[in-house]
Amino acid sequence: MKAGKPVQPKHTPVLNYNEQPEASNLILPKSPVSSVHWNHWHFEVQQQPAHDTGDHRHQMHIVTMVTSGTAINQSIDGQSHSNLVGQNNTFILAAGALHRCDWQQDIEFMFVGIDPHVFVQVGQELVNRDRIELIPHFATLQDPLIQGILLTLKQELIHPGINTNLFVDRLKTTLVEHLLRSYGVQKVQIATYADGLPRHKLNQILDYIEAHLDCDLELEELAQQIGMSQFYFSRLFKQSLQITPHQYVIQRRVERAKQLLRKSELNLAEIALECGFANQGHLNRHFKRLTGATPKEMARMYKTSKTV
Repeated sequence: MKAGKPVQPKHTPVLNYNEQPEASNLILPKSPVSSVHWNHWHFEVQQQPAHDTGDHRHQMHIVTMVTSGTAINQSIDGQSHSNLVGQNNTFILAAGALHRCDWQQDIEFMFVGIDPHVFVQVGQELVNRDRIELIPHFATLQDPLIQGILLTLKQELIHPGINTNLFVDRLKTTLVEHLLRSYGVQKVQIATYADGLPRHKLNQILDYIEAHLDCDLELEELAQQIGMSQFYFSRLFKQSLQITPHQYVIQRRVERAKQLLRKSELNLAEIALECGFANQGHLNRHFKRLTGATPKEMARMYKTSKTV
């Protein structure tokens, strides 16, 4: 079936996901399979029939991965390429770029939209700070890191896990840093900090985490506690402890679970919630991964040691 060209509107649609999270409906015939809108970020999974989007612009930077291997024709700011096809091919649109895309068969794709000011925030903390601008790319990119991040975001959207906010924040930070390094007008280098966080700030944030282990912590929330941006904080935290904030929080939750198994009369489901895990299954998975034993096995060992 060949998609007919739509009648172009008098004014080119500008998709603003901050004001209208369902803005993709302006250029696509069906609503997304799933979508989520974070502060300054937007993510969608799409399954669409043959279609021509017509000309449009986005107010966010857009990174799209075509997961179905469907051939597409694409135009970006007046330059066109036809019959672009490849499994998990990715394309990048800078905010404001004039874009048009059509395909002749069913298609599946996912995309993430990122507010331009997020890139400015990161760029201000890099060695080379000027010209924070993305280069548009047609759907010919095979980038394993982008593929992995988008597929993981999709997984977290459909099956949220333990401490999803903190984990997704780290994925988003990694994506922005990678885009700036690899697809910016001026290639930037991520600064390294040999000393990490100052000791008093590190102690402050570790105390805060310990006091809020039962909460769904977010990277931005942690960074605000010591007056930093989440991007700067994330890098310095890892420099200090050699693990990410998300990994550290999981470790501390497992340690608290071990303490409760030794001393508390709570059942496993109650211990999971007390430690900030989403449910008993998440407790079991991370506990076994970090200790080599399940919570039930550990509880049995503690009980045996008391009776000996």
